[in-house]
Amino acid sequence: MENKTEYIALLKKALAAETETVRLYVALMALAPEKDVPKFLELNADETDHQAIIADLLLEAAAGESADQEQMVPGVE
Repeated sequence: MENKTEYIALLKKALAAETETVRLYVALMALAPEKDVPKFLELNADETDHQAIIADLLLEAAAGESADQEQMVPGVE
């Protein structure tokens, strides 16, 4: 049970880190030269994919069921 508790705690930490990264990219995008914005949009899309995957893993670990993010969000793999 301790491993599961630690796993869930680390998933929560990972999800929070991904969210902070998205916020950082949005802040950077607001200040970036226009030519760099597409790169930040691509990075942001990758990070939100990570959020969806981690959220799915977290729900599976905590509740035993999937949030089906890979099926519900186009492009998430």
